[in-house]
Amino acid sequence: MLPFFALLPLQWLALAETPLGQARLHKVAILGLAALIIAHYPLRRYAPTLRTSAVFVVANLYLVAMIAAVQAYTGRPLQSSADPFLYLLAFIALSALFFRIAAGYEPAALRMLRYAPLILCTSLILGFSIAMALNGVNPAGVFGQAIATADPELFQKEIFKSAFAGLGIDEEDVRGNLRHEIFGSVLLSMFVGSWAIREGTQPTRSHHRAYRVGMLLGVLLLTLSLSRAILIAAMVWPVLAMLRSVRRGELRPSQIAIIYGTVVGLGGLLASGFGLVIYNRFFTDTTGYEGRAGNYLDAFNALPDVWVTGGYETGGVSSHNFVFDTLLRNGIFAALPAAIVLGSLLFFFVALVVRLPRLSASMVPVVAALVPPLVRIATSGGGLIPPIEWVALAFVVGVLAAGRRQQRETVSGTRSSPGDMASNVG
Repeated sequence: MLPFFALLPLQWLALAETPLGQARLHKVAILGLAALIIAHYPLRRYAPTLRTSAVFVVANLYLVAMIAAVQAYTGRPLQSSADPFLYLLAFIALSALFFRIAAGYEPAALRMLRYAPLILCTSLILGFSIAMALNGVNPAGVFGQAIATADPELFQKEIFKSAFAGLGIDEEDVRGNLRHEIFGSVLLSMFVGSWAIREGTQPTRSHHRAYRVGMLLGVLLLTLSLSRAILIAAMVWPVLAMLRSVRRGELRPSQIAIIYGTVVGLGGLLASGFGLVIYNRFFTDTTGYEGRAGNYLDAFNALPDVWVTGGYETGGVSSHNFVFDTLLRNGIFAALPAAIVLGSLLFFFVALVVRLPRLSASMVPVVAALVPPLVRIATSGGGLIPPIEWVALAFVVGVLAAGRRQQRETVSGTRSSPGDMASNVG
C-alpha cells in the first residue's frame, strides 16, 4: 500500500498504450493493487462488502452490460464498457481490503494508513517539482504574476497545464480536468488518514507527527489546486464535523480553536493576495460556467436523435454529468442503471448524515469521503466514474461493511473472528 498511495497522484505520467487505452501510473496502482487482492483473497472475503453495496454493484453490472450491448449493436468499440467493468472489479477488491482493515484483521495496514496523507502529498510535490523543472516552469514567478493580476486562468495555464505537458499524456487531457482528479487523490488520502488515526491501537508520536504534516501539506495543496469541485467537496468535511458536534451538544474547545484558526488562515490568505485569485476563480472567472452552459444546450439539442442508442461523440463535448452523458453516449437503457448508481450513492450519503450524531468521530471523514464522488459524478463528463472516486467509494463501503458486521455481532453477542473494531460505527 505504500507505493499505492505514492503513485495515486502521479496521473500525468503515461507509460504505454494498451488495448484498453493509455496506461497511467494511478491506473496501474489501482488495478495492480486490486489484482493482488483478487489473487490473495478467497471469494468468501468479498461477501460483507457485496452485501453492503449490492444495489450499487448490480446497477453497475447492468450499466456495463447495456453499454456493451449498445456498442455491439451500433458497431462501436467496446473499450468504454471495459473501463467501468475493470474499475468495478477494483472497487470490489479494494472495498474488501478496507473492510479487513476496518474490522481489525490487518492492524499493520491500519497503522500504515496513518501515513497516507504524508506519503501521497510528498509524492505529488516531488513529482510536480520534477515536471515543472522538465518543462521550464518557474513557480515563484508564476505565483507572483498570478497574485499581481488576480488571474486564476494564468495560474492554471502556467502551472498545471504547462507542467503536465510532454510527459506522455494526451494534450487534450492536459488541457482538461486532470488536476481535479490529482487533487482529489490528495483529499482522499486526508479522509483515509483522519479515519485511521482514530482507529485501532493508540497512535504513536511518529504517527501523530506524520499525520499533522501530511494534513498541513494537503490543505496547502488543495488551496493551490483552484479546483472548484474539489474545494467544495473539501469544505463539506468541517461542516459535517460541526453539524455532528452541534447535534450532539458537545462542541469541543479543539473545534472552536479550529474555527478561529481557519478565520486567521483565511485572513492570511487574503493578505497574501492569493485569496483574490481563489475568489475570482469561483465568482469572476465565468468562462467555465458559460462553457458548460453551452455544452448542456448542445447536448439537449442532440437528445432527440440519440436518446435510444446514444452515439453523441461530437468532438469530445460533454454535458459534465454522469447520467446525462451516459444517456447521450449510450442511450436510455444505459442511462437508467446510471441513474440508479447515482441514486444509491445519494441514499447512502443522506442516510449517513441523518445518523451522524449517533456515529463515532472517526466516521465523519468516512461520510465526507462520499462527497467527492457525488460532486465529480455530477460535474465530470464522459459517462464514467473517475478512477480516484472508485477508490473513495471502496473506502466508504469497506468501513460501513465492517461497522454493520460489528453491529450484528454485538446484537447476537458473538464474534466470528479475533479482529475487533475500535470505534462504534453504529
